[in-house]
Amino acid sequence: GRSGVGRRSTLTLATYIHRMELVTPNMTRGYNLKAFRTDLKNVLVRAGVEGERVVFHIEDHQLVEPTFLEIVNSLLSSGEIPGLFSNEELDGLMAPLRDEMSNQFVHKSLFAYFSARVKHNLHVAISMDPANPQFAMRCESNPALFNRCNIFWQEAWSA
Repeated sequence: GRSGVGRRSTLTLATYIHRMELVTPNMTRGYNLKAFRTDLKNVLVRAGVEGERVVFHIEDHQLVEPTFLEIVNSLLSSGEIPGLFSNEELDGLMAPLRDEMSNQFVHKSLFAYFSARVKHNLHVAISMDPANPQFAMRCESNPALFNRCNIFWQEAWSA
């Protein structure tokens, strides 16, 4: 929906009702790809390692680089972002999950278990204004927005 129709307020209420944590990118003046990847790492750790139910909310004005939406598209498509974590980071992150995974006998690898937890605990909410000139291009170039998402069109509140 368009800006000002209560997109964020509606999402805040929904996350509260579902007892989920709402997280948004920590935008600063020099916010760039490195900062976005750091925010994503933190969210994936909360969802995949700590088991928190998290909603990562991105608004169209926060998509300051086209790569941001491409990364989110990858996350939506596969539940992971290739190259986000180094092997050393992954080894440290996965250590607390070893015992828990061994009790479930379902996943073939520790990373598969981590990815399954991310898919279960993380929800991504993207708020975009259809009047934005980049809206059509963003939708066309990121198919997971249609294949892996529920779309809610939000109009103005009734008077």
